Amino acid sequence: MFENVITNTSKIIIGNTDRIKLALAAIISEGSILIEDYPGSGKTTFAKALTLNLGLNFKRIQFTSDLLPSDILGFNVLSNDKINFQQGPIFTNIVLADELNRGSPKSQSAFLEAMEEKKVSIDGESHSLPEPFFVIATQNPMDTSGTSLLPDSQLDRFMISYSLSELSENDKINMLKQDVELTNGKTSHLDWDEIKIKKNKITVKEEIYKYVLEIEQIIKTLEQKIYLSARCMKQIINLAKGWAIINGKDYVTHQDIKDTLPFILRHRIRFLNQEDKFEFVNKEILEKISIIG
Repeated sequence: MFENVITNTSKIIIGNTDRIKLALAAIISEGSILIEDYPGSGKTTFAKALTLNLGLNFKRIQFTSDLLPSDILGFNVLSNDKINFQQGPIFTNIVLADELNRGSPKSQSAFLEAMEEKKVSIDGESHSLPEPFFVIATQNPMDTSGTSLLPDSQLDRFMISYSLSELSENDKINMLKQDVELTNGKTSHLDWDEIKIKKNKITVKEEIYKYVLEIEQIIKTLEQKIYLSARCMKQIINLAKGWAIINGKDYVTHQDIKDTLPFILRHRIRFLNQEDKFEFVNKEILEKISIIG
């Protein structure tokens, strides 16, 4: 189902096949994505290429200090003695929240209900978002002036976090030769009902659930605090299911958890540089758990 999506997206986003697969696994798992990378690294192109190849609708919101929640969610207008709701750009399948940390805390919090409940509330009335709905947010790690740190409550709503891969010399040459032209023409269509059926058929054995609990216990013994919420633990299982589907399996293995856990914990670890986090997760958490069988 996803081979063509991966192949077509890889033609545009060079040297990032693993990130494309990971993003697809998160989307299958109904999880949102946080990309932390430098300006001009291709974050917007990544999101748009992936969206078009899935046949989904896409909108981009540029966060600034003067952005209002109504600019994101929408607002009610009085017309012909009737109150009509004018939808904001969040009403789409995938919304790119560009430089999310440049928005005010009030604008950032406008995403909280949408990311968790898949709906927004305006003047006490709820409005459902399109299905599927995901957020791909970006942050620039280089320039933090004029930014507001994302609170833990919002970070916890992101399933995964990553930067785009460093390109090899050949990849850079191919990228320079490439003339990217993204149009609104969708190359394929995501059958969401079929994906739900596939997810429900994924086998997760009892030992996998116990493995996640062991991970939680190891994290609790660490000197540095990493908060593992109930939401996060569910994300670990759900992302592993998505990763299994992307890799053509109908069951989850310990390796699926190992492959995806560093990306789930990356934005939840505040006390390390980004380049040290994956090694920390592997050495201080995963390698301390013995797997029998």
